[in-house]
Amino acid sequence: MRLLRLILVAVALTPLVGCESMKKALGIGAYNTGNNTGKDKGNNGALPPVTADQLVGYLNAQAARLQTLHYDEASVSAREGDRLLSYPSLSGKLTASQPRNFRMVVKGTLAGKVDFGSNPEQFWVYFEVPTVQPTYVFASHADFEAGKAKLPGNIPFESDWVMQALGMTTFPPNPQYTARNDDRERTFVLSWPAVAPNGMKIRKEVVFAADDADASRNQPQVKKHLIRDANGKLIASAEVKSAKTLPIGGIDPESKRPNVIQYPTEVFLRYEEQKFEMTLRLDRAKVNQPMTDDIRALFKMPTVGNTPPQNLANARFDTPGK
Repeated sequence: MRLLRLILVAVALTPLVGCESMKKALGIGAYNTGNNTGKDKGNNGALPPVTADQLVGYLNAQAARLQTLHYDEASVSAREGDRLLSYPSLSGKLTASQPRNFRMVVKGTLAGKVDFGSNPEQFWVYFEVPTVQPTYVFASHADFEAGKAKLPGNIPFESDWVMQALGMTTFPPNPQYTARNDDRERTFVLSWPAVAPNGMKIRKEVVFAADDADASRNQPQVKKHLIRDANGKLIASAEVKSAKTLPIGGIDPESKRPNVIQYPTEVFLRYEEQKFEMTLRLDRAKVNQPMTDDIRALFKMPTVGNTPPQNLANARFDTPGK
């Protein structure tokens, strides 16, 4: 069950965000467009003010450009505990499509198989490891959002975090969004309060590179997704280590640059209380493919051998991590 919990955390937090000129997207000032690391000469001054509406608008513009995403190669390696003991690695494929379609199937010779999927009505997890009876659970989105369906270990998780972290969610108007600058790190931070389905009060943050990401060095524009408790203590984090930038056609008339989207190729995740660390590597990406019958079939809850699915609205996992 620990590896299942780890996979859920990874999927919930894995970031995929678009990249374009921050000057153009936010309309707040000029930045160098070459080798921008946040510490280069010419990028050391105080950042101009930014508003929450500007940052939310940036995310929504990127989400509008990213309708489907498929990775032919998705691999997971993880460590846990004070000594960071390693789990066997898993590999497979990942596919997502707006608004709520998602499927990741990863396998390993020693670690078995994890199948995690979602469609507009429900999500499911199938978990199989050697010497342990397979586990297959599901829940409707409505039950989960109402707190009627519980995940193992009482993880502060929302099924929609998956699509949000993939950069495929449109953020609604919210008067509680706030924005701040971090001049030393050269980042903008968007944050807002939320309540997890388990009733826990949390705060979500998205950390942006204030300077234009350098596509030649595979730099991400959105650097981190963070989840904190009500007191600001970090619960979980996902840092994009590298990303690729893909032109999608057309030239922006203001910036004179190609319109692009960006997807991650390496993400580092950490879940603080459980001391989980994970590296997720994503390769051979296909973006905005036509929605074929084969792709639609991925988002249908599967029948798995002789293992009947259990509704999380009725099932209980009272011993976290086991």
